[in-house]
Amino acid sequence: MPTRLMLLLLTTLFACTPKPTASAFEQALTNTADNLIMPWHQDFSRSTAELRKSLERFCQNPSDSASLEQSRDAWRAAMMTWQTLQLVNFGPVTEGNQAWRIQFWPDTHNRVGQKVEALLAAQTPIDATTLAESNVLVQGLSALEYLLFDPSQASPARFAEPRTCLFLQAAATNTQTVAERLAHDWSPEGGNYVKTFLAPGPGNLAFPAEDDVLTALISAMVMSIETLKNKELGEPFGGRPGAGRVNPYHLELWRSGLSLQAMQAELAASEQLFLTGIQPALIERGHKELARRIEAAFTDSRQKIAPLPSPLFVHLQQPDALPQFQAAWDSLDQLLPLLKREMPAKLQLQLGFNSSDGD
Repeated sequence: MPTRLMLLLLTTLFACTPKPTASAFEQALTNTADNLIMPWHQDFSRSTAELRKSLERFCQNPSDSASLEQSRDAWRAAMMTWQTLQLVNFGPVTEGNQAWRIQFWPDTHNRVGQKVEALLAAQTPIDATTLAESNVLVQGLSALEYLLFDPSQASPARFAEPRTCLFLQAAATNTQTVAERLAHDWSPEGGNYVKTFLAPGPGNLAFPAEDDVLTALISAMVMSIETLKNKELGEPFGGRPGAGRVNPYHLELWRSGLSLQAMQAELAASEQLFLTGIQPALIERGHKELARRIEAAFTDSRQKIAPLPSPLFVHLQQPDALPQFQAAWDSLDQLLPLLKREMPAKLQLQLGFNSSDGD
């Protein structure tokens, strides 16, 4: 057979050979990166950039109430994108307390307010570089919430003080820098952590096996639901609704009134992560019924939290609303064991210990 004809036949044969089909979980990882993790980082980066610009405009005329409200809206948008993104608690965010630099919570003793006041009262320079080297309590969105929303602070006279606006702009710039760095570290054009995430196996120090990346996703989801149940919904009631003395100041984001919206955003992010990145692995490994039960449990929790009366700061103390809070807490209490115990057992995974659930 002529050499040219043989090469042509071989080329045709290789072209017709089907490429290896990605497993359901491999495709789920790709979908998780493309549709959740990367867009979440980009949204947070964009929203913090807008917050910085908004506060710069406000500080040109700090007596303008309309400009103040625009800055508050920009802060709300940035915080809500963070409430989604914080679910991704592995990878670049773990280096250098990045999450705490963005939001410090729980803060049951108002340490954020105390640190902000001490910095404003001092004579040290206030700029983004100095702030980035300061205590994490004054660096990010929590400190900005204190100044923009606290009833005792958010006054025209306070905003007219030069150091206050210097601080607002520095904290916003610092938060944007952190957001951009996280997005850069995940990006293929930057640190390319997304490649690490998508290629578990030998030689991958972060995820030496496929089960390691699956464990990271489940652990992130479990931690988020535990925090939602025990800290965000339970702590203001002394542990659980109806269990003790009500303290609305233990709510997350009580100053800005975003407590309920934050809960909804976090739960929605966890549900998206389950449906996109974890459920396919469950089904692929023969646990379709458990996948269905977890999906139904997420739906129930979402439906129980959605009608909670807002703002929570006001309604926590109203006896008529207590059954709604109890129903939401009970629903999360039924969801969590499915995620933390039954699913890892079925998948033969070992999750790390998390003290927030008390076991």
